[in-house]
Amino acid sequence: MGLLWLLIAMVMLQALQGCGWRLRGSMSMDLAVPPVYLDVRSASSELKRDLTNALKSSGVELVSSQAEAQLRLVIHSETRGRRVMSVGSSGKVSEYELQYQIRFSVADHENKVVMQDVITQHRDYEFDDTQVLAKGNEEKRLYDFMRRTAVQSLLRRLQALAEVKTEIDPITPESQEIQDAN
Repeated sequence: MGLLWLLIAMVMLQALQGCGWRLRGSMSMDLAVPPVYLDVRSASSELKRDLTNALKSSGVELVSSQAEAQLRLVIHSETRGRRVMSVGSSGKVSEYELQYQIRFSVADHENKVVMQDVITQHRDYEFDDTQVLAKGNEEKRLYDFMRRTAVQSLLRRLQALAEVKTEIDPITPESQEIQDAN
């Protein structure tokens, strides 16, 4: 009987692996991005830490000076907010919407801005004033999740930018000679 359960578990794991399922947060991508200088102007230390770790684990070389960098990633701002979504019959808040936003830009080695964007995340959660401490912890976890999701979104945008930059092959004297020979 134990062998049957082992066989069933192995088939289930194989099926999950085959469909591409992964644990949340286990996504790792190799970015084909040139060396990056990270300029965090107005953001939390958590965002800077998460972004630095994500870039390094994706194979991006982080450099310590702008002169060494091919790209400069600037985090202009990180904002958090919440607004009331619904109020109960007693007039007390029963649901909030949390908002998280990162404003950033990417400049090339000539300091020309090649991308400027905003990443916005929203999450709703029910509030219970009898469980203020637990709901405070839930709110913190939701903000942490939104920050990590925004970092992954920023990495995908950097990858898309790198792919566009490699598709647009500038004409250099060497490539012009090759075209003239053909």
